[in-house]
Amino acid sequence: MAFNVPAKSFVAISDLHPNTAHPNIVGVIIGKTDVKGFPDRKNIGSERYTFSFTIKDCPDHFINVSSWGREDYIRALSESFRIGDCVVIENPLVVTKDTEKEERYSPSTPSFYRLLVSENHSTVRRCSDIEADAMLLSLLHLPIKDPQDYYSLGDIVANGQSLDGKVINILAAVRSIGEPKYFTTADRRKGQRCEVKLFDETVSSFLLICWDNEAIQLVQTWIPRETVLFLADVRISFDSFRNSMIATVISKTIITTNPDTKEANLLFSYVREFVEFGGLDEQEEQTGDQVNCKYYFL
Repeated sequence: MAFNVPAKSFVAISDLHPNTAHPNIVGVIIGKTDVKGFPDRKNIGSERYTFSFTIKDCPDHFINVSSWGREDYIRALSESFRIGDCVVIENPLVVTKDTEKEERYSPSTPSFYRLLVSENHSTVRRCSDIEADAMLLSLLHLPIKDPQDYYSLGDIVANGQSLDGKVINILAAVRSIGEPKYFTTADRRKGQRCEVKLFDETVSSFLLICWDNEAIQLVQTWIPRETVLFLADVRISFDSFRNSMIATVISKTIITTNPDTKEANLLFSYVREFVEFGGLDEQEEQTGDQVNCKYYFL
């Protein structure tokens, strides 16, 4: 959908404040959760629905946004945009965030506030301005964390179970993408799961698991043996079945595809040379296997 709000009327995320009247914010979606339903305490037997997303308008500023309401409204709003879309948010409520509570489950942001989008007072619309899109889309390639603040896959393997349950950052390349698997839980809720194998200069195969449909849709845009990822705030755990460490995308996670950083460019160069050399083709495909791969360049 197009928008016709003059650029001068946009409020920068860094300038937002609870006293800001009728703010309009433009930015790019860098993270998004699935729609979830919860029992409505005011109406026993019914449910309220919610989802949240994270919007960024410049390299250093981004903010979390959430919406609660009727199932039809929440699902329609969620389906109207995806991670990577540029949007305009009109008239959200700016509220002070409870940092400890919010950032336990939501992405860590530099803002003191969060935004609430309501059916009666707010709108979220996709941008159509090509110039604005080009400017904002470049933000998708800038990690939300220090680009040097990450674990290599070899670091994770070396630390082993001491990292079990920790939330960390990872820089790695995509080796392969599994087919999404769909299931129904005991309480009749539908679920999905997708496994992605990562690799870097130190480990040739490391498992990343995605449970959210939003994350799985993002996965489908990646190109195995070409895409490099900066994964901010993924959970590391020990998988006793595979007897190896694995990473899981959680509600805090923000994934930057093909980051525009020195570290990512170095990894991309390695990946290109390694693939051309045939390194991955020489390795046997073993699920969950974590093999040191530096020796291929000896």
